[in-house]
Amino acid sequence: MSDEVDPADAGAVIQASLASVLRWSTRADNRRSLHDAEGAALTGTDAWLLEYVITAGPIRMSTVAGWMDVDKSTATAEVRRLEEGGLVVRETDPSDRRAVLVSATEEGRTALERHRQAAQEVYNTLVGKWSERDRAELARLLSRFVDEFSWVSDAVSQHNASR
Repeated sequence: MSDEVDPADAGAVIQASLASVLRWSTRADNRRSLHDAEGAALTGTDAWLLEYVITAGPIRMSTVAGWMDVDKSTATAEVRRLEEGGLVVRETDPSDRRAVLVSATEEGRTALERHRQAAQEVYNTLVGKWSERDRAELARLLSRFVDEFSWVSDAVSQHNASR
């Protein structure tokens, strides 16, 4: 494959590439290599949610549901699974006894760190033959691409709400 992409074809190349990455990352053997490091059996959703709780916590369940863009019962089920695994705890909010706060346990922090390390090893292996410059450029562009998600998602939501 050529390193050059016709700008007119960029959307098609990105779509096809992301579809391939998604298929690759959802294969059972690849999921295991990304998510089962040293007993840190986190799914992608588990890692995503646990990282948010670590970064934002202690955090109310209602805020978790809003962040996940799901109803509270769905968020509660996801958090309950992490709680059953000893990765988070739920406690009554001392400022409002009706609300529940979620925070990560030390075991949760350790599991997320192991998950990150395993994933980083896999990705470093995948681009291990690339030049340092190319690896850094991919990281920079992927980070920039992800940064665009929030405003694009907001714009799409606003567009759909105006229909």
